[in-house]
Amino acid sequence: MTEQVLKKEKLLLNADKWQVRPSSWILAVYIALMPVSTALADLFAGPSVMTLFAGIYIMVSLLEVVFIYRRLEADIGLLPVYAYFLFTMASCLWNEYFDADWYFGQFAITTAIVFCITVKRVSVKEIKLFKLAMYISILIAVISTLMNLPKPGKRLMIWITSYMDPNDFACGLAIVVSLFLVELMNKKRIILNVLCVAAVGIIVLMSGSRGGLLTMGCIVMVWLFNLKGPIRMKILLALIAFVAIVLFCAENGIGPKILYRFSITRLISDGGGGRMPIWKAGIEKFLTSDPLHVIFGYGHGSYTTSVRYVAIGHDDPYIAHNMFINALLEGGLVGLGLIVSCFAALYRYAAKHKNLFGILALTGFIAEGLTLDAQVYRTFAFAVAMAVIWRETTKEKPENVR
Repeated sequence: MTEQVLKKEKLLLNADKWQVRPSSWILAVYIALMPVSTALADLFAGPSVMTLFAGIYIMVSLLEVVFIYRRLEADIGLLPVYAYFLFTMASCLWNEYFDADWYFGQFAITTAIVFCITVKRVSVKEIKLFKLAMYISILIAVISTLMNLPKPGKRLMIWITSYMDPNDFACGLAIVVSLFLVELMNKKRIILNVLCVAAVGIIVLMSGSRGGLLTMGCIVMVWLFNLKGPIRMKILLALIAFVAIVLFCAENGIGPKILYRFSITRLISDGGGGRMPIWKAGIEKFLTSDPLHVIFGYGHGSYTTSVRYVAIGHDDPYIAHNMFINALLEGGLVGLGLIVSCFAALYRYAAKHKNLFGILALTGFIAEGLTLDAQVYRTFAFAVAMAVIWRETTKEKPENVR
């Protein structure tokens, strides 16, 4: 009986190797549209295009789990990931001013996508489909940029059916760079991937997004750390020279005016885009909270109502603009501990499976979360998914990653 079960399992694995499930086609479209997601918000009345795709993906995935897979493939090493998402969703119960708004809805969608994509097998062909979707996403981003070229000195603002925040656009693109850096090791497509990396770098600079530049920079540094041989030092020296030139031009007003946003002087003068006072207010609120709120936080979506930081000249309270400070306030020490353990588990899982792309995507997302409320961004589900499902499809024995 045991031999028959093992034989059947082997046949299933071989059959799955090249199969593409319906949900994977939907997810591929979702990935391709991810960089311009917010710019498509008003394409239809009612739910946004991305929300519709996410909802369809979740429903189809659940049907596949019930009728095709008929079992869950979740790995015990991912328990901290599920614990973080479940705790954060449950923390809505002790948010005194809870409102089922976009903020809650987006995190709920991310939670559902993470669950759906991590509890079932993903075939080699499906991974190649997702890879194609990421190349298409860059093509869409380049076309969108050309359609919305800014005036000299102005930031790139993407508009398709609505405006998209430059930071959202830049950070989403910067994370996808992870794939192109990994693919640079494939000599057959080196020119294509160099062009993709260069295109994203130019777009990030045009957007004036310091968060996007930080995200891309962190990804590149981890990628360099995993390179071997003299090429690593050559690329590192070239990058140092490039950064030095950009900073020199930014500080001295040389070149496009948009470069001034990246100057150290500008960064200090505006307090990191006004973020320093927001973070200070959040930490002060945490330090003066009662023990119960210190441990469990004020509940998901409570940062604005608990901290109530309002900048001069503004009417509405600010969100945290930092994923970890947000976790500390909304989830307390438990929430902060869970999000850290979540990322630690994902790093461990990706390294175990020699998944450099997953590690780079996670690194980029964490860097994004240092200056933005990335826990409600679509890149969260993307980074988690790539850390869990991605496998090298061009090498028999992938190298260890660090």
